[in-house]
Amino acid sequence: MNSKNNIQNPKDVSRFTRWVNELDDKDKTLDPLKRKSKWILITAFLFALFAISFIWIPSGKVRPKKVEAPLAGPLTNAPANTGRSAFELPVDSFENQLKTYINEGTSNKK
Repeated sequence: MNSKNNIQNPKDVSRFTRWVNELDDKDKTLDPLKRKSKWILITAFLFALFAISFIWIPSGKVRPKKVEAPLAGPLTNAPANTGRSAFELPVDSFENQLKTYINEGTSNKK
């Protein structure tokens, strides 16, 4: 089967994809032993390059510096509390409800 039949339309596929497909077809035609040894060598070379990069490229030096806190800007006066918050209850609201509940219970008994 022709490898050009695998590609639908050259305009739909980038040059890089076509190049990779051609290299893949060439790789598949190799003897399995040669193909395996080629990939072992490529992988070993990339691993060696990765390991050597830690030796050739030294790590960055960390120099601790004291961080200065920013100075506070001019203070603005917050507006005065004009009323109560919606979430605040008067201090004795629960007590008043409890007393009315207790009084209702006692008045029913009488």
